[in-house]
Amino acid sequence: MSESRRERLMDIQKREQLKGMLISKFKLKYGNKPTLHKYIDNEVCKFLKNDRLTEENLKNLDNKILKESQLRDKKGDVLSEHKSGRAQSAVQSNRSRASQVSRASQRQQNQKDDVFDRLSNASGARSQVSGLSRAKSASKPMSNKDADA
Repeated sequence: MSESRRERLMDIQKREQLKGMLISKFKLKYGNKPTLHKYIDNEVCKFLKNDRLTEENLKNLDNKILKESQLRDKKGDVLSEHKSGRAQSAVQSNRSRASQVSRASQRQQNQKDDVFDRLSNASGARSQVSGLSRAKSASKPMSNKDADA
C-alpha cells in the first residue's frame, strides 16, 4: 500500500472517529430526543464535509443545534398545551352540559312542586270552605220544616 493511500485511509478513520465523538457529545448534551438525533447526525455530517475544524466553527455548530433543540422543545410544549387545553375544554363542556341538564331537571322539579303546592293549597282551601259551609249549615237552628222532616 502506498504511503499517500495509507494517509488518506487514516484521515478517513480519524474523521469517522471525530464524527462519532461529536454526535455522541451533542446527543448527551441535548438529551434523548429521537427527532433531534437525526438532526444532529445530519448537521455533524454537513459540518465535517463543508467546514474546517476550528473552535469557532464548533461553537457555531453547537449554537445551531442548541437553537434547533429549543425550537423543537417550544413546539412540543405548545402542542402538549394545545392537547391538554382541548382535553380540559372537553371536560369543562361535559361538566357544563351536565350542570345545564341538572339545572333544567331542578327547574322542572321546582315547577312540579309549585303546581303540587298550588293544587294542595287549592284543594285544602276547598275542603276548608266546604267544611265551613257544612259547619255553618250544622250550626243553623233547624227550621220548623227541617224539624218536621
